Amino acid sequence: MCGIAGIVSSSPVPDQLLPSFLKALRHRGPDDEGTYLSPDRTVGLAHTRLSILDLSPAGHQPMTNEDGTLWIVYNGEIYNYGELREELGAKGHRFTSKTDTEVILHLYEEEGEVAVQRLNGMFAFVIYDRPRNSLFLVRDRLGIKPLYYADYNGVFLFASEIKAILAAGLVPVQVDWQAISDYFTFGFVPHPETAFQHIRQLPPACILQLNLKSGTQRIQTYWTPWDENRPHPGRRSAEAYKEQIRTLLTDSVRRERVSDVPLGVFFSGGIDSTLLTALMVRESPEKVKTFTVGFQGRGLQPEDDLTYARIASRALGTEHHELMVDLTKADEFLEMVRHFDQPFANPTSYLQYLIAKETRRHVKVALSGVGGDELFGGYPRYRMFPLAPVLGRLPRGPARVLRRMLSVVREDTWEPTLRQAKRLLRGVGYDLPEQYVQWSYYLTEEEKKRLLKVPGSVQLQPTSRIAREALTQVSEDVDHYGRFFTMDLKTWLVDNLLDYTDKASMAVALEVRVPFLDHRLVEMSTQIPFRDKVRGGKLKYLLKETFRDLLPREILQAPKRGFSPPIVQWVDAVFDRYFDEVLTQRVVEQGGIFSWEIIQELRQAHRLRRQNVYMELLSIIMFDAWFRRYIQT
Repeated sequence: MCGIAGIVSSSPVPDQLLPSFLKALRHRGPDDEGTYLSPDRTVGLAHTRLSILDLSPAGHQPMTNEDGTLWIVYNGEIYNYGELREELGAKGHRFTSKTDTEVILHLYEEEGEVAVQRLNGMFAFVIYDRPRNSLFLVRDRLGIKPLYYADYNGVFLFASEIKAILAAGLVPVQVDWQAISDYFTFGFVPHPETAFQHIRQLPPACILQLNLKSGTQRIQTYWTPWDENRPHPGRRSAEAYKEQIRTLLTDSVRRERVSDVPLGVFFSGGIDSTLLTALMVRESPEKVKTFTVGFQGRGLQPEDDLTYARIASRALGTEHHELMVDLTKADEFLEMVRHFDQPFANPTSYLQYLIAKETRRHVKVALSGVGGDELFGGYPRYRMFPLAPVLGRLPRGPARVLRRMLSVVREDTWEPTLRQAKRLLRGVGYDLPEQYVQWSYYLTEEEKKRLLKVPGSVQLQPTSRIAREALTQVSEDVDHYGRFFTMDLKTWLVDNLLDYTDKASMAVALEVRVPFLDHRLVEMSTQIPFRDKVRGGKLKYLLKETFRDLLPREILQAPKRGFSPPIVQWVDAVFDRYFDEVLTQRVVEQGGIFSWEIIQELRQAHRLRRQNVYMELLSIIMFDAWFRRYIQT
């Protein structure tokens, strides 16, 4: 697990540029660092290393092949590298290290860019191919590892984080207002956009080939979970699905346990993390280390939040660690923008950072249950999906009237039923992409127009286009649940959950692995009918039934609990004063970006608990924190 960066320039690369990459990415790889500069000084690569496999100097990067014609910088883990290494060795390839990096290099040497389809893992890597005078940028299938790039004024830059591209000082720092508009709906910036006008993000499952002579680029997709050419076994029994789920997830955990350093599990006591831990316990000769988080102070969380983690830990016999978060320090969350380099409003990212920091004191690698909810129907909003076709045909007018009537009813902090009902009504009369955005996210197009004052020259497109574009990768015979699933994979999962998992953990040099996102398991999940995943309103029905023998009874019967902080209380106790002390009326009116009147309306709705608008308020605050750090400086 590492940080990578590089440059292609028509003129010689300045001496200070590669060291600036290393400085910007050192937190991602504190164990080693290295650079490569081509003989003509037009191609430069930089790498910071977090040593996980083969801790010796043989794993140093940038790494080259025997004759120095190929160079690679790589971030990630390839879980089937052992089998690939044996196969390549039988074909005459010789290895000087025990790293997966060298396996990628030799596999590319043997098969070219199609070699990526052989890889099982999480990865972002770049190969400089001198004979072909090309640069190949590759990102893993689900987007577990990030990769950003910029092409400006004859210079091409890439990096694991935006901050490294900015450190080069070669790209103007300008706001992408379309990305910001999308941010205020999602709470994050969706790929391939970034908050910066000239910086892009390589989409998951994509290869970018850059011809160094002509400067032309070609981006191609090498995988989709809905590949029509992949053999489909047809409808099977629930027992057959359960057998395949058990086989694939068990194998995924077995593969992802491989490490030359200690590892543990992020542990909430929920279904996903408990299941991963149970599978690890069966394989591990030593006690598995588990890590969870709680909140100090009365009334900040349901009393049983920590209880379930303790129950699961006792049942599985883990070495359990708890981190208690002090509510009064929640304003540290504002500093998360320096890890993301973009506005990012999901408060769970701060918890992820805190638990990663504590976990890093004990281990260097942690497993996470990210992806389980998407693959197996774990979110409460999934209960609404069967209603989508019917609600799409109803008239919008009566729904608007009912929403206005419900808007005066107070929303309970811990009970989401009323909020879910309001969201359900927002989807009435719309097609699937619009329903998805209305049900899953925050500000509507109309609400954004009232809040934001973007430059008049900017023509904004509706954010639902992102969901619409995601559906171009699935055939028309895929049912509406499969379409919602695809939109979750292309937005919520990659740009939200996986992004904060990477940024928050790599900020403290902790590698996080996600066994649920083995691409074989993702492919298989697309074949399972929705009625098997969510049955009788019971979320994750099939997953629970598959592993009923491994999960404690109390965990199986526990209600759905998200990994999130007491954000409503945070807004009350900490963040609301941001508008009185930092983003004041004078500042807002001088800045010309927000409507102060709409901000006040949102604050009042929050105070009176008429609407649960904490995410909308937090989105404004985190945008302002980002804008001050990156644009106004």
